[in-house]
Amino acid sequence: MFKKMVLGLGIASLSFAGNIKNVEAVTETFGDGEKLSAVVLTYDKEILGNSVSASDYKVEGRDIEKVYVSKQNEKNGKKSKAGKYVILELKRLPMVAQASDHSKEDIEKKKATGQKGPILGGKGNPKPLEIITAEVTQIGNIRNIDGKVYLPEEKQVSTKTRQLIIENFKQFEFTRKDGKTLKYNLYIPKNYDPSRKYPLVVFMHDAGAVSPETKYTLSQGNGATVWATPEWQEKHPSFVLAPQYEVVTVNDNYEYGPELDRTVELINDLTEKYSIDKDRIYNTGQSMGGMSSISLDSRYPDLFGGSYIVASKWDINVTEPMKDQNIWFVASEGDPGAYPSLTEISDYLEKNGAKVQRMTIDAEKNQNEINKEVQSKISSQYNIYYTVYKNGNHRYTWQHAYYMKPAMEWLFRQKRNSVKRK
Repeated sequence: MFKKMVLGLGIASLSFAGNIKNVEAVTETFGDGEKLSAVVLTYDKEILGNSVSASDYKVEGRDIEKVYVSKQNEKNGKKSKAGKYVILELKRLPMVAQASDHSKEDIEKKKATGQKGPILGGKGNPKPLEIITAEVTQIGNIRNIDGKVYLPEEKQVSTKTRQLIIENFKQFEFTRKDGKTLKYNLYIPKNYDPSRKYPLVVFMHDAGAVSPETKYTLSQGNGATVWATPEWQEKHPSFVLAPQYEVVTVNDNYEYGPELDRTVELINDLTEKYSIDKDRIYNTGQSMGGMSSISLDSRYPDLFGGSYIVASKWDINVTEPMKDQNIWFVASEGDPGAYPSLTEISDYLEKNGAKVQRMTIDAEKNQNEINKEVQSKISSQYNIYYTVYKNGNHRYTWQHAYYMKPAMEWLFRQKRNSVKRK
């Protein structure tokens, strides 16, 4: 009806161009990386909420799921009758595979030596951090609060990008006494109060995120950002540490570099600077990061309250200390490295006294159904859990693992040396 009414309006009631004053891209990080999730348009005057719909806009390469007017410059789902901001929420993209973990230099070196997997100390395959932008066009007629019709405008490109959750991390560089450094990202709980104790969760990335860019680990997947979401922090105010490794920290021969012990020194440094509960320090990691987790759990058995280890493998011969720790393993049946290794390790730990709960999950099911199924498997009698995704592959595992909320909730209930005290 509104579109038909335009034909009867006088020329003074029409506006032909220049009413959009700013275009902002909004990104979120998912299991397969940082993606455009919304576009915020700022108009010169307040827009009537009942005059906008998804058919009035086009975002290049994406489908629009929801459009609404707001008085706030943010994606919050709160519709207003009128406001200067038009929010375009986009349909989520399907999961995609990620790029190679190895640089050309590393690939050639491996061919020459016959070595498989990332090279210890290698620089991986770093790429510049991508600045995600949005191209948007107003293709329909909308109306401002004074009744003036805003006609379609030419395509515009966003001039600013807001990275949800990532923007809440601070970037630092830790320097040891010997001058060696380690870049890291740190989320500090909102309204941090030094008089109370907070958990700390440490996320260690995979070889695909090896980079000199400090924030790369935050955008490559959601293994770090998932712990800093408003939903998680509301229930579990906590610190989130995401080191950024510039070289490969472990290899398939189960050797590790000095960056891991440097990470432990960083953790100890943070516990002195902030009010962190030393009984509730948790580690998690995927692929190279999970291998790093196992290495640390084996060599520092009294450091962590629990571990969430995703798509990883390690030398079974050094894992005996993990039998008295709180561990949750995740692997996919189609992962030729992690699946047999974590199966072997969990069997070995059980033979040495650990209480192990195993489950096979279809990650293609509705996430709420998955979470109910996982929750039903949790019991105080187990200190080690092993989730296997049907089919899948290496990267598939971590694209899904950090949506398994019951496992994450379980992790945050654990405390250092709690198994030994039972």
